[in-house]
Amino acid sequence: MTTSTDILRQRRRLAEEQLVGSSSWRDGLTDPQAQRLLDWALDFVNELVWQTAVLPADEADKTLDDAVTAVANIMRQINRLTNQLPQLDPDSAREEMQTLTTAYQALIGQAPDAEKTEQLVYLLPAWDNSAVFEQLYTLIAWEQEEE
Repeated sequence: MTTSTDILRQRRRLAEEQLVGSSSWRDGLTDPQAQRLLDWALDFVNELVWQTAVLPADEADKTLDDAVTAVANIMRQINRLTNQLPQLDPDSAREEMQTLTTAYQALIGQAPDAEKTEQLVYLLPAWDNSAVFEQLYTLIAWEQEEE
């Protein structure tokens, strides 16, 4: 007999496999950056798996699948922006950041900190890819970092 705990473990395993199995989100990141981003994604998805425990099976599966897709999209955007933002002017950078902001808001229900986002846009010329990654990561992981 399959228990509810077994079902949750299976959901978590499938979600983790989807995130780990794709390399498109990490090709421009260093290994430590990729690991940090993956840890964020796995923590986020793991928390969501537990929240699906109270949902009917079909709804839980759809909720989790949609979230994994959204998390993977954010991961790909972080990868892309880490490498592109340092070369952009502020207007182009702001436009590119809007895609990340929109995706994050759809996933979390609120936008990243607007002041930090604007700071990132204006301080780009002073930062290398590593510093840009740190700032992007801080935008998406602020809630987990505070726990």
